[in-house]
Amino acid sequence: MKKVFVVDDNKKNIRLLQEILEDNSFEVYPFESGLSVVDKAKEIKPDIILLDIMMPEMDGFVVCQNLKREPETKDIPVIMVTAKAEGADVKKALENGAFDYIKKPIDEVETLARIQAALHFKEEQDQLKERAMKDSMTGLYNHALLVDLSKKEYVKAERSGVPLSFAMLDIDFFKAVNDIYGHKAGDSVLQEIAGILAQTMRQSDIVGRYGGEEFGLILPNTTGEQAYQLCERLRSAIAEYPFYVDTQKTINLTVSIGVCARSAEQTDYKQMLGKADQMLYEGKHKGRNRVEI
Repeated sequence: MKKVFVVDDNKKNIRLLQEILEDNSFEVYPFESGLSVVDKAKEIKPDIILLDIMMPEMDGFVVCQNLKREPETKDIPVIMVTAKAEGADVKKALENGAFDYIKKPIDEVETLARIQAALHFKEEQDQLKERAMKDSMTGLYNHALLVDLSKKEYVKAERSGVPLSFAMLDIDFFKAVNDIYGHKAGDSVLQEIAGILAQTMRQSDIVGRYGGEEFGLILPNTTGEQAYQLCERLRSAIAEYPFYVDTQKTINLTVSIGVCARSAEQTDYKQMLGKADQMLYEGKHKGRNRVEI
């Protein structure tokens, strides 16, 4: 059920919109003032906001501006509801980030049509964003987002003083899989590794494809020892997993993993990623199928 905020200082208008929306299976949250809308939107995360322009204390233009300034609420479509349909007001509403406007008196058919158009547009934008964040082969986060999230988690851990670890995982002898069984088999292996990672990692962990046959693991609130144990379980799970390279044949593969925990000696997240990469290649040199920290 889609959640809608209806913000209007006139109770009669709220009641009318509430009846229209609830009759069409929307969950409605009414507000008679714009003062608490931004905070409540962060908490409830509505799908759309219907916002009256003329309100005491804080008008709809200011509320819309505030919504669009906040990262948690900036993408929520806002439809301004107004008795004033002059060009200047409509222009100001759109300039402040509103998606559309509805004229009073409220027409049910027009209101529902404009809401559906806004929701459809938002769904398309969300899909585009998700595709931009995901690696098309594995469905995991892509390199750019993984690095960006590493930076954010590093800053967060540094500020709060909690532990943070990063791990780099590489499939051993992956080139041989492509050479012997073909790239289709190699693609299948990457997808199955991604599936194992998604199932094995904790909900708080962040997993992405770093590039090629390398995967990056961001482990918030995790010490080096905890990260090592987690990566050992992951390494073991992959070593025991039968990978199908065609409908009849399975092979066993191993991975090497390098781990780095955040420490006072580091100055930024890049050093942590670089050290994890260094540990990964140390594991390769020591015989592969191992975790180095």
